[in-house]
Formats: sequence, structure tokens, C-alpha cells
Amino acid sequence: MTQIPMYRTATATLTDPFSVEELPDPGEDLLLRFETVFESDFSQVATGRTAAWIHGFDVLPPGTDQREWPIESSSDPPLAEVTVVDGLPVTTLARTLVDCAADLPRLEAVAAADQILRAGVEAQRLAEALEPLHGDRLRRANATLLASDPRAESPMESWTRCLIGDAGLPAPVPQLRVRAPSGRSRFLDLGWDRWRIGVEYDGMATHLGLAAETGDRRRQHLLENLGWEVEVLTASDVMEHPRPWLVRLRDLLLRKGWDPSANEIHDVNSRIEAVSLALKR
Repeated sequence: MTQIPMYRTATATLTDPFSVEELPDPGEDLLLRFETVFESDFSQVATGRTAAWIHGFDVLPPGTDQREWPIESSSDPPLAEVTVVDGLPVTTLARTLVDCAADLPRLEAVAAADQILRAGVEAQRLAEALEPLHGDRLRRANATLLASDPRAESPMESWTRCLIGDAGLPAPVPQLRVRAPSGRSRFLDLGWDRWRIGVEYDGMATHLGLAAETGDRRRQHLLENLGWEVEVLTASDVMEHPRPWLVRLRDLLLRKGWDPSANEIHDVNSRIEAVSLALKR
């Protein structure tokens, strides 16, 4: 039986959460709200998504207003796992990475791990942060770190890569370099150089308007002239409707030379359905 990945779980694991009455008024930056909490209780250390935010990483659920996100803090972290950022005590980058990897829903966890690893985390510090974990938290953290890749440049790239992997398709290369005849390089969000297939997340045109759309079209034509076929995805595709584009990618890979066994194809088909079902939950 194909196991259905758990993409949507509890939105956060709050250690020693403050009650609503104790929280500062919403509307302020998450860092400032934690500062208020810390000034009322100097034993508190920012953890989880709050710690990530203070470190400079946005790992909140997509579409979440950070001014309304509940503060995550604890008085328990060992001193060795605490550092100071902007004058506030937070879990170290390695501990914050491990907490996100273990406690966030899978897609958000992988995107968070990609971001934090891209900033640089020492392997020894990461190993030390993983050491106290056991059971389900250790399993989830290890699965997240195995799926992570610091080359990803946006959370949606991370989500897309994770869904492709969970569907059982060949692993794409993040930020794949494609050289044009002029010698200049173009980069695909994800791609398979062997089969000249790319995947692009269409987020920039929405924000930058017609100029970006024109540039994207030129880039698309250039890639097509070089023999590449590119699947362009939107946020809705990635977050709500993965089945159609995963099926298109499967068929495109097969047409371009991917040669899995009958059992592998059966597994891929089952996993695509499981991925689609998981995102609908």
C-alpha cells in the first residue's frame, strides 16, 4: 500500500505556549511581540517558527500574516542551544532547523530546511541538535533533511521538488544551468539535463507585470529552440492541484527517454494519487 504523505498537520508545535490573554496585541512584528514576552519573563527563549523569523527566515505557512502568528517560546532549551539575535534569546540556527524539520508539515518543513541550510549550518552543530531527538520527531527530521537541498531559491521551488520526489519521479536538479549559444547561462528552477526537461515556478510575472512576462516568453522561446520542454507551474498548481502536472511530467519524462520498469511506473502512479489526496486533506 502506498503511504500517503502528511503534508497538512498541526500548523505549529508550541512549546510552553502563552495563553491568549498573555500575548501582546496582534499587529506588531513577530520579533517585537516576542520582545514584549521576553521582557515580562526573562526565562523565555524563542523557538520554532518564531526563532526562524528572528534569525531572518520566513517559514510561516503560505499566506500567513506574521503579525497574527502566535509566539513560540520555551524556558527549556539547554544553554548550548541558545544564542542571541537582536538582543533576544533564540534557539541556535541548528536547533531551529531541527525543530522546523521535525515539527512543521512536510512541505513547509522541507522549504524551511532549504532556506536555513542555504544560509549555512555546520554539520557538527546539526548532528548535535539531532542527537536528543527520538521516535517520530527524529524520523520526521531525518526525512526532511534527506529531502532538503540548499540550492532551492524559493519555498515554492522547494515544495515543487518535494512533490516530484514524493511522486516517485526522477529527482530534478535545482537551479539547473542551461548554456545558450551566446555563452550566457540561463537557470531553470528545476530540471533534468539528460532529458532536457525543465520546471519553472511562475511567480515573478505576477509581481513584476508585463515586462517580466515578456522576458519570460523570450526565455521560454530560447529554451525551446535549444530542445528543452518546460512545465510552468503556478502557486495553485503546486499547492492545490498537483495531479495534472505530475501526470504531465511523468508522460514527458517517458516520451523523452526515461525508462522505468512496469513496477516502478505502477508505484509512481500510486504515489501521484497519494500526493494529490494528501494535499486535498
